[in-house]
Amino acid sequence: MQVSVYTVLGRKRPITTSRNLKHSVYQKLMTNEQMTQLLREFIPLCNFMEIEITDLHPDQITAAAPLAPNLNMHSSGFAGSLYSLAAATGWALLHNFMAVNDIAGQLVMKQASIHYKRPVLSDISLTCSLAPDKTEEHVQQTLEQGLNVELPLRVSILSDGKKCAHLDADYVIHT
Repeated sequence: MQVSVYTVLGRKRPITTSRNLKHSVYQKLMTNEQMTQLLREFIPLCNFMEIEITDLHPDQITAAAPLAPNLNMHSSGFAGSLYSLAAATGWALLHNFMAVNDIAGQLVMKQASIHYKRPVLSDISLTCSLAPDKTEEHVQQTLEQGLNVELPLRVSILSDGKKCAHLDADYVIHT
C-alpha cells in the first residue's frame, strides 16, 4: 500500500487514496463505529464536528452531531458545519456501498448545493438514501465500460425532528 504524508500544524500525517483504502479500511459490513472512526481519522474536520454514524446500511445512512461544536455566533447551526456534515454523510454512504459491493474506484464529490429552510437550534441528525436505480450492477457495468459513475444524493438535515436543510450533491466514482 502506498502512503503519502502531509503536514498540518507541524504534524506529519499519513494519507491514502481510495484505491489504497481497499486494503486498509475498506471492509464489508462496516459497523457504525468503524465508519465513524474512518470519518474522524481520515477527515479531521469530522472529528472536530463530532459526527457519529448511528445507522448504516448499503443503501441508507443516518448520522448525528451535537450542536455545540457546530455553532455560529447566533447560537444556531453554522452553515459551513451543516454543509460539511452533510457532505461527509453522503460520502460515507457511498464509501460503504462501494465496500459492500466490492466496487473499486476513487469517490469524490463533483458538485453540491445546500438549501436552508430554518435554523438548526438543537443537536443535528442527517439522513440519506441511495436512489433505487443506482444498483451495484449499474455501477459495475458503467465502470467496466471505462466510464465514471455519477451518483446524485440528497442528504436531509434535521433538528428536533424538523427538516432544517438539505444538501443535493453529485458524487462521482472515477475508475
